[in-house]
Amino acid sequence: MFNKIKIIPEQNKKYFTGYPNNVCVVGVQVDDKKNFMPAAWNVGLSYNPFLYGVSVGTDRYTHELLNQADCFTVNFFDFKHVSTIRSLGRSSGSEIDKEKEFNLPISKSDKIDAPIIDSAYCTLECIKKNQITIGDHTLFVGEVISITVDKEIYNGEYGTLDTNVISPLGYLGIDNYITLDHNSRTSLKKLPMHYRENKLR
Repeated sequence: MFNKIKIIPEQNKKYFTGYPNNVCVVGVQVDDKKNFMPAAWNVGLSYNPFLYGVSVGTDRYTHELLNQADCFTVNFFDFKHVSTIRSLGRSSGSEIDKEKEFNLPISKSDKIDAPIIDSAYCTLECIKKNQITIGDHTLFVGEVISITVDKEIYNGEYGTLDTNVISPLGYLGIDNYITLDHNSRTSLKKLPMHYRENKLR
């Protein structure tokens, strides 16, 4: 049992008890300006169509660019890139060219007009479909039209990552990062289901 305490959320204070979250880096381009921003608040929203969302603070420079752009990329990284990801998050594209400042290996997307970071183990290319402002963030919703993933870490049977090869980057809050213990991976695929396929759960 836990010895729990009660916390009443206060205005203008941040809480990280719901973390860790898997970090992605959003890539966006408007005219000749490229920018990259880590986002701990990112989430799959729909299988069909495949929709993916990134939540970006309304005061961020990336928010300004995403407002203008019609597409963006979502890039995922191994834990070994943690220092670079932290640097991308603790700098502003309005003041520096992050590609040059941090020596980012950049390529053009195959399907859209947005940059990808070559050192990402997986990149989603997204067409912006919707944006919803919720409090001090906007959820940008993209339809994923292309996925590029390192073939060495992709389990083709189920589409899951091989965590013996890759260590996904997680964020705990306040510049604290974490990754998975791959030995803790447990498959429950063979356990019986307690619902019928295609029925409400």
